[in-house]
Amino acid sequence: MKTVAAGRRLSLAFGVGLLLAGALSAAADAANGFPSKPITVLNSSTAGSPTDVLARQVAQYARKSLGQPMVVVNKPGGGGGVMFAGLFADPADGYTIASLTASQVAALHAELKKDFSFENLDFLANVQRESHCLVVKADGPFKTLQDVVEAAKKGSGVKVGGQGTGSALHLMVMLLAEQSGTKMDWVPLGGGSESVTNLLGGTVPVISTSPATVNQYVEAKQMRIIVVSGEKRVDHLKDVPTFKELGYDIVMTQYRGFAARKGLPADAKAKLVDAIYKATREPGFKDFMAKNYQPDGYMGPDEFNAFARADFELMGRLTQKLGAKK
Repeated sequence: MKTVAAGRRLSLAFGVGLLLAGALSAAADAANGFPSKPITVLNSSTAGSPTDVLARQVAQYARKSLGQPMVVVNKPGGGGGVMFAGLFADPADGYTIASLTASQVAALHAELKKDFSFENLDFLANVQRESHCLVVKADGPFKTLQDVVEAAKKGSGVKVGGQGTGSALHLMVMLLAEQSGTKMDWVPLGGGSESVTNLLGGTVPVISTSPATVNQYVEAKQMRIIVVSGEKRVDHLKDVPTFKELGYDIVMTQYRGFAARKGLPADAKAKLVDAIYKATREPGFKDFMAKNYQPDGYMGPDEFNAFARADFELMGRLTQKLGAKK
């Protein structure tokens, strides 16, 4: 009995010790300020995608300001749903944030609507902004957007692949189908890298994506961009027309930035925003942007929140109009 009692006293003392250690650790965290440990950056696309590469570039340079690493963790699947599930499962303390794009924001109106809300996001900073585009194989049957439209009119439709059902990339294709009076069969894919693989492998003859995803394949003459979705032509793609030039009322842009769960402490938010901003001013980061034909698309939290909300509302109107379904 003495041995059992001694064991209980030892277990109790050990438990008290753990509680004390936890309290001391929390006190140390408070004293040291945010961040006192690594920050997880969730990314909804696969490794090597433009959003993934961007997040890793920002993480590389943000460490200098934060004094802690930003660790990018890929959570592909569900059109962004797996990433959002991870983000909202963790506390709103700044230690888990997400790198996200226009596609995931638009999907909050469609397949993600029942599980996640735009209102629960706090947009920290945007870093990149560019047109969407439609892409075909360089040696494929389609050379122009008109070729795609004519094929869709003659046959039973044309398959177009891209990330996420209800995403901005999907809505762009639905708008094209509506305005051209054709059928476009959407094939949801996991991200930019998967879109590239499916196009090169012949699973789909057209993909809806961003120039950053395919620039290297265009330069290698494996792919051809046939149209871009911005207000004007892209600087390094001067021969590629916009939808507007071809008579379609379609103007949409891709943006890539960072967001946190709503309720982020002011101190943590300020330090994250500051670190992301300083990372984008680093010479090495500017070189990365130039090599990938990306203009400076930085927006701070106020501007990015307003911009994202306006885009979200636009995507909502389009989703309702076109009847995008889960």
